[in-house]
Formats: sequence, structure tokens, C-alpha cells
Amino acid sequence: MDTETVEQTRTTGPEVGDVLVSSWGYDQTNVDFWRVVSLTASGKSVRIVPAGSRVVEQFTGGERVVPWMETVRRNGALVWAPAEATTSLIRWYDFRGERRWCVGVPVGYKVTADPWDGRSVFQTAFGWGH
Repeated sequence: MDTETVEQTRTTGPEVGDVLVSSWGYDQTNVDFWRVVSLTASGKSVRIVPAGSRVVEQFTGGERVVPWMETVRRNGALVWAPAEATTSLIRWYDFRGERRWCVGVPVGYKVTADPWDGRSVFQTAFGWGH
């Protein structure tokens, strides 16, 4: 996938609270989830924090995961536990004639994260390459 950082009026893209997912690996599939905690003033970058994952289905050699983040009680309300945020560029690319966005993440090589669609994601099961 060819990506580029472009100057454009921000009409779409990540918003605070969005969950992003990256899938990467060569002979195994690894999945990482991220949560958007803020946008930079220019709107060209986001601040993201890693989210854990929770296995919701297991089968031979694989499993399906969803994002999970530790919560803490603050002033009587459950909130996401604080984590170290990373600033990542929003990247725009053309996919099947449509302009789409993704976010660079600090794992793997040229790994990007896309919006999570709310469905569980396949990854290689523990012991089968993890």
C-alpha cells in the first residue's frame, strides 16, 4: 500500500475515543489495538495509546480478539487507565478509488492502524507462532 502525508481539509479521519487496529506479521498474524486520546492542533497527527486485547473465541491455531483496556475508578466513574501516548501521523491513501486514512503505529515495520469495525479480529493463537 502506498501512503502519503497530504495537506488537505480535514473532513474525515480519527476522532478522540476511536479504537484503531493493526494486523501484522510474516508467518503469523499479530493484532494490536490502539485508542485515540487526542489530535494535534494541526489535525495532521493523533496521540494514541496501546490497548490490550481479549480473546473471545479460540480454535486450533487461531483465535479472535477484541480490544480491552484496563479501567480505573476516578471520582466514582470508571475511566480508561492512563497509558503512555505516542504521536502518530495520519496517512491518506487511495483504495479502490476511495480516499481513506490510517495511522502509523510504533510496532513492526511500516505498520499502520485502521479504524476498528467493532468485530472480532483473527490472530495466530498462542503457541502457534506467538
